[in-house]
Amino acid sequence: MFDKPRILALAKRYMDGQTDTEGFFKELTRTLVDETGATRASIWVYPDPMFRDSIQCLSLYDRTDATWSAGAVLSEEDFGPYFEAMRQDNLIVASDARAHPVTSCFNEVYFGPLGICSLLDMGIVVSGEPYGLFCCENTTDILQWTPQHVEYLRQVGTLLGFALRKARAGQAVAA
Repeated sequence: MFDKPRILALAKRYMDGQTDTEGFFKELTRTLVDETGATRASIWVYPDPMFRDSIQCLSLYDRTDATWSAGAVLSEEDFGPYFEAMRQDNLIVASDARAHPVTSCFNEVYFGPLGICSLLDMGIVVSGEPYGLFCCENTTDILQWTPQHVEYLRQVGTLLGFALRKARAGQAVAA
């Protein structure tokens, strides 16, 4: 179901300096959409990893119009249950995101306007520290996330953590 060699090749190109961070994130989000069957996939970073009280979108791919966007910021002030759940579990599996107790806080300002029905979020850790998260969303209908979806994102998150750590180390040596 999931093409792990595709993700491995992408991470290797990034770690070897063959693609820049923006290109890596774009290709990664498109790959996540392809692999999970979701409509949208994104990577978000915690501007303050210690508190994890806001996230900023680094790259979001939407297959409905084959476009990328970035820059959106979501804060705990507006979406408290979500942020608390991510701090506790580093994972949210919400096949019916509008009815899920920790994601329904997005209904009015995010899910409704964008037509989002399902959400699967997995935290990303780099060098043992919280970095951000992957977000897979489905807009066409409710997508039942499986244990295989969760395990795939967990593996991609681990690989991304290694890739980011190695890329950072390479940048530090080059400086």
